[in-house]
Amino acid sequence: VRCVHRRPDGRAPGRRRDGRCAGPDGIAHRRRQCGAVHLGAAHARAKRHARSERDVGALEDLQATRALLAAQAAHDGRAVPLALPVRNGVSSYSTALFVAERSKLRRAEDLAGVRAAWVDRQSVSGYLLARAALRARGIDLERAFAVNRFVGSHDAVVQAVLDGSADVGATFVYLDDLNAAPVRAGWGSANVRVLAHAGPIPADILAAGARVPAAIFQQVQRLLLNQRHAGLRDATTKLFGTSVFVAPIASHLDALAALLPSLDEQAQPRPPLFPKR
Repeated sequence: VRCVHRRPDGRAPGRRRDGRCAGPDGIAHRRRQCGAVHLGAAHARAKRHARSERDVGALEDLQATRALLAAQAAHDGRAVPLALPVRNGVSSYSTALFVAERSKLRRAEDLAGVRAAWVDRQSVSGYLLARAALRARGIDLERAFAVNRFVGSHDAVVQAVLDGSADVGATFVYLDDLNAAPVRAGWGSANVRVLAHAGPIPADILAAGARVPAAIFQQVQRLLLNQRHAGLRDATTKLFGTSVFVAPIASHLDALAALLPSLDEQAQPRPPLFPKR
């Protein structure tokens, strides 16, 4: 969620302790000028790291992290989904728990004392959502996984599963809309078996602060969805990697909304994903 405020000297405004914009004059907390939620320096560092490593999986997680932050903000009543970017013809993805084709494991319920390879504790598609999906199915994660290794990247997760140093791993997967068959995934062309997947989940979400007036919200949404000006198309392509957006509807976010309460350290029920405007 980005803020367009600028100080008179052209610099970006400061941030409050809750991550919100401090406004062009630094007193937005009193005047309620801006409801934007800044992702912070850590997010920017992650983006630079992903680009420098040329790790496609890291970029997938970067986009997924933005979607998760926006969805959590919407659940808390701090933001409203505005638009979903469409990249390479898709606006959503799934997370998959997979094993090598030679594995004796056939379904998620077979997991008992296995060695798991994860990307890291902050990886959405390589850790958080896979575990949330298993927990939502009633699977005891302490019993399912005897060893949890964090290997740092999606490529490393796949390598660990294929070389046998891990029994199971998690990564991103894009599924065909008609038959739910994988069309692109973290494991590339390797022969694997999917035990479980969760989704579809928005790959990215643009959201507006909940205090943004409805008229401005609708105007910005119309401009994003119907880009007739070449300058706007160029700007959104540079900012978001695409000039194509779709309006969010409840079904786009149902799977993510259902998994949020099952995320690690996320056990409390949350309000509806689309608060009334």
